[in-house]
Amino acid sequence: MAVYLKRDGLYAGINPNTFEAYADRTVAAEWEEGTVTPQDQYSDIVFMNRQFCVNEHTRQLESRNKGDFWGWGGRWDIVKVGNIYTATCDRHVFALENYTPVVKLHLEQRGYNFVDANGTPIILPGIDMFPALRFFKDNGPAALQPFFDESRRLGSPHGTVWRVWSQGSKKQNNFLDLSPKEAGYYDVIGPFIDCCNANGVFPLLTCYVDNQDVQSPLSHWTELTRRGQGKKVLWSGGNQYPKNGFDPWALSNPYTGAIWSRGSSTDDEQTGPRGATASELHATRQSFERALMDATASPPTMRKPPSTAPDGHPIGGSGMLWMTEGNPFGDSNGYNELQAWKLGRGYSIEWALAVFHNRQSQFGQLMTEKTFKEAAAWFRGLRLS
Repeated sequence: MAVYLKRDGLYAGINPNTFEAYADRTVAAEWEEGTVTPQDQYSDIVFMNRQFCVNEHTRQLESRNKGDFWGWGGRWDIVKVGNIYTATCDRHVFALENYTPVVKLHLEQRGYNFVDANGTPIILPGIDMFPALRFFKDNGPAALQPFFDESRRLGSPHGTVWRVWSQGSKKQNNFLDLSPKEAGYYDVIGPFIDCCNANGVFPLLTCYVDNQDVQSPLSHWTELTRRGQGKKVLWSGGNQYPKNGFDPWALSNPYTGAIWSRGSSTDDEQTGPRGATASELHATRQSFERALMDATASPPTMRKPPSTAPDGHPIGGSGMLWMTEGNPFGDSNGYNELQAWKLGRGYSIEWALAVFHNRQSQFGQLMTEKTFKEAAAWFRGLRLS
């Protein structure tokens, strides 16, 4: 969502032809549509792919090339004054219209729950954003900004989880090719996580996806997680291991303090934790009624003492529970807003994380208006207070 800067009743912006920075327009149009992005404790402001800055010597407004904000006058202090957010740099102060602040992320697990900075249990809401790493590697943070803005509008006070694929094959998924064998792949992992964190997002990086084609070795898990150590990130061993070509039981604990699961199985089948922090479940897709019952019926089963399923894989023994995929929203015959709220409310009882699975963000598209309203209802349902 565009942010507008206003001072003394006039709007600021940057002329894309002359690169002039100004603050004297009586109405706001395309040139006055800005974005505000956190950078350390301050933020940068961009209009029309130009940085909105203050000149060090003249103290007048100026524009710079995109990304050139680390010099003097390139960053803005965002504070709330009464009910209004303002942006300040040197003597320049602007009121921000349409601005929603990025939450300060806190990632901590205690027992079955995530907790906030005060130690109070919370549930993290999530959405699909499978190709986010692909977008970032190809085109940098700007490619993700519309999706960060969308997630911010959903209004989670504790941040939003993005379920992101670390690899993929179009032969299997029809839309995403991504491989750790690409040049520079691992070098972007840390910056990608940092970019997400700066915008109020926890990546849930899913390691082995479409591995029957990509064929990443066990070292992929080791190197991928190493690049995220010390950052605010969640780890999944992979997607639907029975059909995607990886062994969840071969994965080691990434590092001390990591919050991770061994990945997901097929619908409504537990992947036992066997030492992992969490267990994932892809909820049943049989019907809304069945999914709603599953929201409260699965946790007691998943937390029974560890045992072995008839096919030999471990079940039970779970602590923290993540529901990472269910019946998708965003289809013409999908669920509605009330059903989204009910499912969110059901998952708020026993789950630490519940992902709003939908057809648009799954493929890296902004949600339709209908899907967005359903996502917002899902987020409201998950709130504990």
